[in-house]
Amino acid sequence: MEAAALYFRFKDNLATIAGALNSKLEVRSMPYNTSIPLEIDLLADVLRLHGLDFQSTTPGATRLFDFQQWYAQNEEQVNNIMQRVLEDKRAYMKTATGTVLQKEMLYRRLEYFKETAHTLEVMMTQQQLHSPKHFSYPFLGK
Repeated sequence: MEAAALYFRFKDNLATIAGALNSKLEVRSMPYNTSIPLEIDLLADVLRLHGLDFQSTTPGATRLFDFQQWYAQNEEQVNNIMQRVLEDKRAYMKTATGTVLQKEMLYRRLEYFKETAHTLEVMMTQQQLHSPKHFSYPFLGK
């Protein structure tokens, strides 16, 4: 998917993920309590380089709700920064693992939120259709 499409769907993807986390969907066996806060922090690092500061100490996937609220309050500024970063092919940033293109860093974060939203949407649809379980997880039955 092109970067522009990821950028335009970002708000919807956040809403889809938040809706899934607020639903009765079983996500305990999924990595979202680890991956969502990491991805939000990496996205916040890109935005921080351009003057926006998002900070949250909320643990696990629920950090998404803090970010979603902050994004709603700063939506125009965030969107302007994202658009600028996606158009800039030469801006770099230092990370703990080295130096990377800001555009690449932002693109990967937007891609993560798209994929997570899609996966959770499919899982919710399967649950609503009462799709049969494909595997038996004994630890979930206890």
